[in-house]
Amino acid sequence: MMLKPYAFANAFTLVSLAIYMVCRILSLLAPEFLFNISASWFHTFSLASLKGTIPFDLGMFIFGAVTLSVLVWVTVYAGALLYNRWAR
Repeated sequence: MMLKPYAFANAFTLVSLAIYMVCRILSLLAPEFLFNISASWFHTFSLASLKGTIPFDLGMFIFGAVTLSVLVWVTVYAGALLYNRWAR
């Protein structure tokens, strides 16, 4: 099965942006809940010193969304190209 790299990268980028926005909304509405999820993923590490106190900044939110989108799209596109090459 060959992947269509452009469509595959677009799909992953859209899913990543949706997760990014859900995380941002959770950080505004339920910061402790989001922090507890993060802490549960890093088993033996203490994340207490990493708790954020910076208020919402729309500019940083947009910058994060753009940079995340570029990183995900390029990575998934390159991965799909390599997959297609090696799956032959």
